[in-house]
Amino acid sequence: MGCRVCRARKVKCDGRPDGCRNCERLQLDCDDGCRGGGNDSLRRMRTYRSCQNCRLSKTKCSGSRPRCTRCVAKDMDCLYDGEASPRWASSLGRRDEDASLPVADGPESPVVPVPESESPAAAPDPRRGAAPEPDDKVENQLSWLLSPELPTGRNVRRVVEQYFVNVHPLRCFAFVHKPSFMHQLDKGLGSDDESALLHIVCAHGARFLVLGHCLDGHVATPALVRSAGHQWAKRAEFLMLANFGRISMPRLMVAILLHDYYLGAGEYGQALMLSGLAVRMAYALKINQEYNADVLCSEPEPEPGAPSVASRESRRRLMWACYVLDAGAGSGADLLRESDIKIQLPCNERNFGLRIPAVTETLAVGHVLQFLAPAVVPRRPAANMGIMAYYIRLVALWKRIVRCAGLGLGHGQPDSALAALDADLLLWRRELPDFVEYSTETIYARLDSNQLGALVLIHCTYHHNHLELYRVAMPDLFKLASLPAEQRQALQAAQAGCYHHARRISDIVTDAAEHGVRFLSDSQLPFFLYHSSRVMLYYVARLLDPARPGAEAKMREAVEAVESNSRVLRLMAILFPMAQSLSATTDRWLSKVQQTVGRDELVLLPPLSPPRPGAGDESESRPAGWSTVNPNAGGWDGTSPGPPSGPRRASCSLEHERPVAALCEALDLDDLLSWDLYGISTEMGEGVCNDEMDDCVSQSWTGAI
Repeated sequence: MGCRVCRARKVKCDGRPDGCRNCERLQLDCDDGCRGGGNDSLRRMRTYRSCQNCRLSKTKCSGSRPRCTRCVAKDMDCLYDGEASPRWASSLGRRDEDASLPVADGPESPVVPVPESESPAAAPDPRRGAAPEPDDKVENQLSWLLSPELPTGRNVRRVVEQYFVNVHPLRCFAFVHKPSFMHQLDKGLGSDDESALLHIVCAHGARFLVLGHCLDGHVATPALVRSAGHQWAKRAEFLMLANFGRISMPRLMVAILLHDYYLGAGEYGQALMLSGLAVRMAYALKINQEYNADVLCSEPEPEPGAPSVASRESRRRLMWACYVLDAGAGSGADLLRESDIKIQLPCNERNFGLRIPAVTETLAVGHVLQFLAPAVVPRRPAANMGIMAYYIRLVALWKRIVRCAGLGLGHGQPDSALAALDADLLLWRRELPDFVEYSTETIYARLDSNQLGALVLIHCTYHHNHLELYRVAMPDLFKLASLPAEQRQALQAAQAGCYHHARRISDIVTDAAEHGVRFLSDSQLPFFLYHSSRVMLYYVARLLDPARPGAEAKMREAVEAVESNSRVLRLMAILFPMAQSLSATTDRWLSKVQQTVGRDELVLLPPLSPPRPGAGDESESRPAGWSTVNPNAGGWDGTSPGPPSGPRRASCSLEHERPVAALCEALDLDDLLSWDLYGISTEMGEGVCNDEMDDCVSQSWTGAI
């Protein structure tokens, strides 16, 4: 007979038991007429009508009337063709009303529910009683995401798809081969390891399913977003730790995904413990080495049990995911060394998805594995690499920067470690292929492939690396030794570099926010924005020469960028609890700076340290322009101070640090004086680090956030 939806639409139904393909394609709840009146029908995740502007630009339309979300944001006229829903949807809704009586505490959702903003009969019906609150509606419609049991049928595929669209492209999480995973999902799970992996994949996907649901319905429910799938994550953790001594590839995948899940939820203690477990599991599985020399799987008679092309690439990606995880968790005191990782970098997504073997470069630029025969090495191995490979190299540079600063190496020589790191960062930037460049064409290409979040992250990480490298130019902010007077000109150039890269982080994230908050779903981005705001405010409030031409314009530019950062942080608060606290802290700084500017006290700010010779030449030594090119691209000769007074993390607590006296009543920069994230995190909430964690542990955990 076909399902009721197909009969109402007058189309042929294939009669599939778990839902017909027509309903699956349209994301509708398929009802074959044999089921009881369900109380947990699903809200549709699509709109029947798109406005003319959205249809012409081929972008998703919210369908809200009289004006959709995109037209409101862009201040355009919003015109629709036809009613909010087709006649078959209305007739199907009337059949449901005739078949069931209304309940006292709210309406029962029809099989194909229509949002209030699109319904032609949005007025409350006195027969149905008072309408429930929007948050209650969302919770009722998506209550299955809060259940401890995984969904079945179409719903489990929905959350899995959300994972592969939103989480899989980020950082180094693309180690799950989607075709193999979906095939295993159709066959059925065969072990607890596979069940644990499915649980954590669904836990990640559930957050984005609720996020899209809330944004489409103009309902912001951060608590519901954070609660969705939480029970599934706990179940995955239980399955992984139940048989603690068992080590397998799926368990390692679960550990890495759980680590990222807890970072996003602000549960840093659990994430810290999982990071060590993941690294030890990687060593035990020996995935830091190639399985054998047959990288291309070209042997006519492979040895029994040899992994397939997809399995080999998944092993490599899993190892590099552990490397990135350990780099953040260790923050200079990591467990994985580059010399122990004897595998090539990941290939691009196309080769991985289609199981195409490929030879790529290793962590060293221009190098391949030593044991490869010359006949199998392509002319340009880097052509087989994707965005993940370049991100891994950027993380390796960040680790070297942290080690250099932590060891207190001497600065000021052309052949110093800082000069070498600056040259390596510039080399990484020059070697970047066109498909990883941050340009308008690349942005829309990555939007089409759901990789805009990965593009935003890699470029924000690049600019953040420069902030770490240039912090020697802000000794008062980072509590380093002051520069001698003869390096004044190089100091000013490095300070300009700090401001330039902090501003670029703000611009990139602000641009990405216009395409949707789901592209800002990496847990590092809130802290990148926080550091960006901190550096820009410090620069204009303490380093900018008021007598320099354009100083007022530069001040307004910085304030606008910090305001934009704060708005984006509030937008990201629906995904990350810490983002709201970071936004509040940024707003506090900004208000004090604005108070200072309002009283015209900016020109009266004294220097942080006693005046140095040549301080009056600051305006002349600064670059005249502020282009998108690195203002300090010429090199690092003479820009660095003498050896710092000690390692950056020589002590286990921030309590020993002497606060710098406030320079004016309106602007208190005590919060700005610590680069350590826990210095601000402990102040902003107890959920940042567990009380049981030793202060030394929390200090070493700063980079993992």
